[in-house]
Amino acid sequence: MSKIQILDRRAAAMWMSGFLSAKPLNCPSSERAGWIEVILQAVERNNLPICKEILGLVATIISIESGFHADPPCVDPAGGQDMASALDRAEKQFLAQMGPIMSIPPVAQLYDRYREKYLPSLLACVTEGQVETLARQITEDLKRDSTKLPDFVRKIVDSELDRLRHVVRTKGSMQLNFPRARRVMRDRGERFSDEELCSYMYSKLGGVDVGVAALKPMFVQYAAKFAQPGDLSWLFLVGMDYHYGPFSSRNMMEQIRIRDLANKKIALDGDFLHYDTQACPVTKDSETLLATASLFPEVPKREIFKAFLLEKEPHYIYTDLHVAIADAHRQRFGETPFAVVGDVRVGENAKIKHGFTWRTKSYLKKLDRYLNSIPWDN
Repeated sequence: MSKIQILDRRAAAMWMSGFLSAKPLNCPSSERAGWIEVILQAVERNNLPICKEILGLVATIISIESGFHADPPCVDPAGGQDMASALDRAEKQFLAQMGPIMSIPPVAQLYDRYREKYLPSLLACVTEGQVETLARQITEDLKRDSTKLPDFVRKIVDSELDRLRHVVRTKGSMQLNFPRARRVMRDRGERFSDEELCSYMYSKLGGVDVGVAALKPMFVQYAAKFAQPGDLSWLFLVGMDYHYGPFSSRNMMEQIRIRDLANKKIALDGDFLHYDTQACPVTKDSETLLATASLFPEVPKREIFKAFLLEKEPHYIYTDLHVAIADAHRQRFGETPFAVVGDVRVGENAKIKHGFTWRTKSYLKKLDRYLNSIPWDN
């Protein structure tokens, strides 16, 4: 951390006040002091140094992800969205998925009753937190009413309750994925119930605190590997990893090494393993694991899987597997970067807010514009 730009608290507040309300970050002037304070508190709570790099990156992510809203709007009017169209799309997706069971009594009648009861309230929702609160109410009602359904239908409903309870999958001013939020708070030694964590993430301090906790591992490792005076390119890697998953930039480079060595086409998506909807690894062999196993036939696949379990952690680069991959690639192809910004399509399966499909290049361009607007030398 010796190569980053350390500030004392007062100087940091003055520095941020010079750009936070300017374009393109556009923090409302009346709220600027409050946001500066919670950014500083979040950095301190996560035991990071008060430095320009983390302050500027956090401010950028808040601006991009929520426009400085502790409880962001549940739809984006700028994208031609309104609550009615969003609910209509969600209902069509639900009926397409659950169509075969809708004809089973009393499922259709129960659905019609819930639609009549809750649709007006959903249409009146303005913020994500309001949707979240209503989703919890629906979940509790459905949990009780599902006891009246046939056993196999109840099992289907029960399996969907957690997803319904957290229908807003990215929460708070930094729009962090909720399973990831659970994990970073647990790793920090704090115990929240799901409801407590949701409420905390929709507070001004909580949303930033949890977001910075998620940023911290990448920020520390990339700073150690990349930081040089006058070169802030590594901040893009941290920002991109916040967007599409911890250490994805580092892991994409590892996948490139594996692809080169195995001469096999594999997805360069930053994920070595397959994951379920709760971000837990599943044992189904991935392309990356199979390609790696072909490189090291003497290594049992379970040992490769065990090393790959650390892919979301700083510690992966200290595993014997990574060292073997890096050494073999260096001998055949020469030195490689520690991490790269990939070009991954992020679509429906990634649960991106508002249902739009993004490419990481689009997000990178916005990240580039925002970070380059910050007066780093002032």
